[in-house]
Amino acid sequence: MATSFINATVEDVGTAESVVYSVPVDSKAILIGCNVANKTGGILPVSLILRKAGGDTYISRNKRIGNGESDELMRGNKLVLVAGDAIIATSGLDNSFDVIASILVGVA
Repeated sequence: MATSFINATVEDVGTAESVVYSVPVDSKAILIGCNVANKTGGILPVSLILRKAGGDTYISRNKRIGNGESDELMRGNKLVLVAGDAIIATSGLDNSFDVIASILVGVA
């Protein structure tokens, strides 16, 4: 499989978990960036979670983002993702955030 860059997106993130990206079977990927945009008129928390077979680990937990603002949660860090891993987003209010994750897929 050739490597390529993709943007995984999810709109209207809220209190229910939203899967931003899930690594396919027999594949690896690298999360290289994740932008979250607050679409509301209030300051709200947003969380980004790495879900692995062994459990969940917060990448960012309850990061408060101002009304109408966006933030790059990865801030230059990279995460290696293996088959079955997923990136999950949640917020403190329904339909409040859009998320864009930049990912390198097809990594050997």
